[in-house]
Amino acid sequence: MSRVVVETPRLTLRLAEPADAAFICSLWNDPRVMRFVGFPNGLDETEERLRANIEKRGDSEFQQLLVVALKQTGQAIGQCKMELPGPDGISETDVKLSPDFWGQRYGLEVKRALLDRLFIHTECQIVQATPNVENLASIKMQEAVGGLRMAEEIYQFPESMRSHTTPVHHYIYHVTRDTWLKEQGEGCTNVK
Repeated sequence: MSRVVVETPRLTLRLAEPADAAFICSLWNDPRVMRFVGFPNGLDETEERLRANIEKRGDSEFQQLLVVALKQTGQAIGQCKMELPGPDGISETDVKLSPDFWGQRYGLEVKRALLDRLFIHTECQIVQATPNVENLASIKMQEAVGGLRMAEEIYQFPESMRSHTTPVHHYIYHVTRDTWLKEQGEGCTNVK
């Protein structure tokens, strides 16, 4: 069975495998990647714990870690995730890229692929994202895919985590199914 979920012009998104634990840990433990999500020193995840977690996961593309790789070489450059929509029809996505690949619009390519997957293959009505108010690249990405800013909040981690986290001042962006359909162009008949 192929572990590839979707391909874009430059990228492959595939289910994470135990061998990806070292790469994903390098992302999660990199303060540059994690500072905007409340972990200024990184997540402090171990390869062993992550490998065991990946081994327990099923084959669904939803609620799973996906590896973002360059289509041409197969080199892993990031990690992403998409949640199944809840009872309210809202799903969430997450994209983390290695700093070596920032500024090349790979995040935008991943985000569009995740939106397509959710709106075509689920009953999702809204895809929500919560970029840090200081993460200008993520904010631009949300707006480039049609995201509208709905609210502004501050997330506080549980007391047990506050020694190694910081509160996350973030916006809430929504991309609706209607907005996504408009982006696909008039007369789109293959979208369910």
